[in-house]
This record gives sequence, C-alpha cells and structure tokens, in this order.
Amino acid sequence: MSAKKNRDGRRVLSFLRPYKKWVIADSIVIAISQVFSALIPTLALSWLVDTIIPNEHYNWLWGLMWLLILSAVLDLVMMVIDEYFCHQTAKTVTNWQKLRLFRHLQIVPYSFYHHNSTGEMLARVSDDPDTLHNFLAWEGSTFMASVQGVFIYSLVLLWIHPYLMITSVVLGVIFYWTSNIVGARTRLASADARKEASRYLERLRESVTGIHLSRVMGVSDSEVDSVISIRDSFVQHSVKELKARMQSVVVIASYNGFALGLVYLISTLLIWNQGLTSGQMLTAGGLVTIAANEMQRLLRNWLSVRRTGPALDRSEVLLGEEVSEAEVSEGIAGERAIGSIRLQDVAFSYPGKDENVLKGVSFSIGAGEKWALVGPSGSGKSTIVDLLFKLYDTGVGRIEVDGRDIREWDTAWLRSQMAIVTQDVMLRSGTLADNLRIGKRDATDEELLKALEDSGLGDLIETLPEGLNTSVGERGSLLSGGQKQRLSLARALLKDAPILILDEASSALDPITETKINEAVLRAGKNQTIIIVSHRLSTVLSADQIVVLEDGRIAEQGKHGELLQNQTGVYSRLFGREAEIGGATIDYVS
Repeated sequence: MSAKKNRDGRRVLSFLRPYKKWVIADSIVIAISQVFSALIPTLALSWLVDTIIPNEHYNWLWGLMWLLILSAVLDLVMMVIDEYFCHQTAKTVTNWQKLRLFRHLQIVPYSFYHHNSTGEMLARVSDDPDTLHNFLAWEGSTFMASVQGVFIYSLVLLWIHPYLMITSVVLGVIFYWTSNIVGARTRLASADARKEASRYLERLRESVTGIHLSRVMGVSDSEVDSVISIRDSFVQHSVKELKARMQSVVVIASYNGFALGLVYLISTLLIWNQGLTSGQMLTAGGLVTIAANEMQRLLRNWLSVRRTGPALDRSEVLLGEEVSEAEVSEGIAGERAIGSIRLQDVAFSYPGKDENVLKGVSFSIGAGEKWALVGPSGSGKSTIVDLLFKLYDTGVGRIEVDGRDIREWDTAWLRSQMAIVTQDVMLRSGTLADNLRIGKRDATDEELLKALEDSGLGDLIETLPEGLNTSVGERGSLLSGGQKQRLSLARALLKDAPILILDEASSALDPITETKINEAVLRAGKNQTIIIVSHRLSTVLSADQIVVLEDGRIAEQGKHGELLQNQTGVYSRLFGREAEIGGATIDYVS
C-alpha cells in the first residue's frame, strides 16, 4: 500500500513535467498572492499593536489602511492569473491523456475488445482522465498554495520565535502521518466505487441502445429494476468512499484547534518571560491560524491526489496492454493492388482458445474474379475475412495478396485496398454524406449520388427534402435495416477498392432488391475481386467459384451447377434445405 501511496504524487507530477514553465509561472503567482493575501495583513497587525496604537501615529494608520487595500487588489489580480494558468494546464494535460489512451485503443490486439466492455473502455478513456482534470483544475492550485504557505509562514514563525515554528512543524508532521493512514482507506474505497461506476455506465449503455428490444419483449420494468440494482450497489460503494473521506476530514479539522491552542499557550509563556510582545503574539496566532488552514487544505488536497490513484492505475493498465504488431509495424506499401488472393494451408485459433477455427484451408482467387464462401454458421467464413484485414495474425500458413504474404504488406495500405459490407452495419450520427465519405473523404456530391443509385437507394434520396444532408440518426436509427445495409454497400462502392468483400451483406434485403444489388455490384465491380460470404445460397449462384466450408475445412469447391451434381455433398444439402424452407414458406403464405 505504501508503494501505491508514494507513487500517486509522483505520477501526478509526471503529467505536469512537460508543462513545467506553466507550473513555475503559476507557483510564482501563487507566492506573490500569499504575500498580499495573508503575510502583509498579519504582519500589519503586529505593527498596529506594537507601534501605531501606542505612539498614536494616525498618518501611519492611514498608510496601513491603503497598504491593505492595495494588497487586496493585487491579491485579486494574482487569483485571476492563477485560475487561468491552472485551468489551461489541466485542460492541456487531460486532453493529451485522453488522446494517448484513445490512440492506444487503436493499436491493441482485436481480441482485447472481446474481453472488455464498452462501458469500461469509455470510463478509462473519458472518466478517468477527467478525475485528473478535476484535481489539477480545482485543487492543484490550492495544493501548491498550501505547500508554499506552510513553508512561508513557518519561516516567519521562526523569525518571531523558534519555539513557535518547531511546534507548528511537529504538529504538521503528526497530522500528515495520520491523514495518510485514513487516506489509504479512501484510496481503496475510491477504487471500488470507480469499478461500480464503470459497471453502471455499461448497464445504462446497454439499456439505452437496446430500448427497442426491451419494449418489444415487454421487459421495460425488469430493465429498470436491473439498472436500479446496479445503481444501488454503486451508491453503497460511494457511501463507503464518503465515510472514508469523512474520517479524513475529522483528522484534518482537528489540526486547527490543536495547533492554535498550543501556539497561544507557548506565546503566553514567552510574553510572561518577555520573549514576545503582544503584537508578535497576535501575529503568531494569526499566522498559525492561516498555516493551520493551509495545512488542512494541504491534507485535503493530498487525499484528492490519493483518490486520483485508482483512475491512474486503470489508465496504466490500459496503456500497459500489449500492442498488435500489425497495427504498429510499417510494411510495404504498393500502388493500387491487382486483387489476387491466395490462402495456403491456413490454420488458425482465436487467442486463448485451443481449438482451431480454420484447419489447413487453401484456395487461390485470381484478380477480378467473383468467389463465394458458404457453409454453416461457425464454419470459419468470417474468420477468413478477419485474417485478410489483419485483425488477427494468420498463425499457421500464408495468406497472400498480389503474391506477397500479407504480413509484409503495410496494414493501412492493405486495408485501403479492400472494401467491406457486413451484416452488422456501423453508421455514425450525422448525414448521409458524412457516412458515405467515410469510404472516400474527397468524394463529390455526384459520386455520392452515383453510389447511392448503384446500391438501390436512388429512389429514396429523391424523396428526401434535404437530400445528402439528411440525418441518419444515432447509429442510423432513422433508416430501416435494408436502407442501412444499402448505405453501407454504397460506401463500399464509393471506395472503389480492388477487393470488395460482402460479408452477409444481403441479409436484410428482400430477394428482388438483392437481385438488383447483385447486378449493381457486378456492374460497378467488374474490375474488382469480389468475395461473397453468405449462408444464403441464392446470393452466390453467379459466382465464378464457390468454396464450401464445414468445421474449418474446405468440404467442396466449384461452380453452382457442379456442386449440385454431388447429391451427398454439403452444398447440395444446404441448397436443398434452403429450397425446402422457401417452399414451406410459400405454402404457408398461400
């Protein structure tokens, strides 16, 4: 626990090190403010009691008044400058940390996302850095002021009498040590509360994004009960954190009374021994009161540093995640790819799994050919697509694009040569144009309209009063499932990549629209290598070659007609089952 304690302060300082000029400037401003706000008024009290009042120096009294007014004005100016320095530094540090965490999320292995919830990642990238921001913006300045104040006032107490300074320092050390004991409890309680906050955020995200499902299933009440249960747990941990903080407050608040009582006791004894004047005693009492308040703020701020510890721990854990070699290594970047693809004895198992998903898969696709990958769910179709995009390392065997192992190709370049349409369409909040230009940033409006026409959305765009500037809603909520999939197809067509992959791309389309889109894909992609991944065999009838996968192996390969000739083959079985389901559906409707 002590190691964590010592690291918290050092880690906060490490964030400020690149901005040390700002910190030094702010510390000078704070020191000047300390002189104007506390030191001059307190010393003026000694001057007033020991010199001005006994000697009736009225002119000096007016001078003292103007000095105090001037000090208050200058203190206000210093406070404004300090606020600017503090908040500017806090924003800069926090934005840098958020960007650092977000960039790291872009290069961790893809498997990382299978084991971490979205709420947890959002908390680490946004909420945890905000904890650091809140400390630096609102408490960092007072922390620095407290440190400087305790030091300055201790020197003045030393000048008045060494006994007073020794008493103040000894009490400060005792209470600092005590606050660290209760601070350890605060840190632990804060870590637990932060975990519960992440769990609560994730549950809220699931409930809000799944509102359609909960309503049609009639489970809205149970959804509310589930959120309330997690919220209650979060509140319980927050209360534990609050209790730990209250213990710290009791310890800190008791310092003022002890310090002031002892200093007045020692000052009185020194006056009786003619070691102090009455003015010096009042000055010492004032300084000790201010120093005690500064010590209290110092200890409170130190506990805030301790509470940032769990947030910094979580950030360090995320930044400590190993990176994907494919995402960080630079490879060969060519011109526009020809589009040939070859798999040679590829075997693959997902990280942490023993069983191979692919078992010695080999086939070769020529440039400009249209191939299909079919097979039952779990046969390895989408895994091949993931390996092509280098989301996972190939493992055993080779995957080649244009005759070169994809491990040698630069990842960014390789992905730029492929376009994909998936079953789960990911759209961003924004307009149709915004989502289309993800595929091609510099596309003209004419190119966007052509892509929409080719994907079957030409009629829709004509009915929209705002045209390309029409909002699609959050994650495409204002579009139907078929419209979202066609918009995704339009985005892929707009990219005009040498390799086009349709991964269950027609699952949300009716047969007529599916036929039209297949024709559009063939027209638009006549110079493209096209891979169709589908369990719906009606979409692959015109493919040059069909690869039938089963249990991670190639069970059959050939054209549609050739594969149907093998009555006992996997393809014939799948095709027959699809025909039976279609016939049964027609009979049922009739």
